[in-house]
Amino acid sequence: MYKPADAKGKAQNVPVPVMPDLAKENSKAGLEAFIGYWYASYSYAIETGDLAAWKLATNTQIPVAIAHEESVDRNYVDGRWIVGGKLTTPVIDVSWNSPESGTYSAKVQVIQDAIQYFDADGTKGPEDSAATNTADAVFAKYVDGAWKVVDYGSIVG
Repeated sequence: MYKPADAKGKAQNVPVPVMPDLAKENSKAGLEAFIGYWYASYSYAIETGDLAAWKLATNTQIPVAIAHEESVDRNYVDGRWIVGGKLTTPVIDVSWNSPESGTYSAKVQVIQDAIQYFDADGTKGPEDSAATNTADAVFAKYVDGAWKVVDYGSIVG
């Protein structure tokens, strides 16, 4: 039975996100479904420390991906854990033109719940992170029958 993380310990039996069949299609709707799945896989990583599914769908060599991976790893090292931080994407606006590069873009509204950090002995870790509501730009390519995020970041200004 699923148990979210709390001040007493890590989340347990967290449901693993499953990529919907639509997310495997090379179409506007397929890309939209894929981006929703991609964020769900990162939200799962925030809750569990397990980045495996997110890494498969991401170019992990880009600086922003390296930073996100290091952040999750740092918050789960030596028995640490996170409470909160769930991501939701109420708006995914895919730009579906046929670029020569084969890279498609989307603007995504990303809402993240507040985060509390805990050390292995149950003491509070660093200062809590407030909830956020931001806009991201996501760039993806359809290669070898699958979507992959090749770049992403916050839209500012």
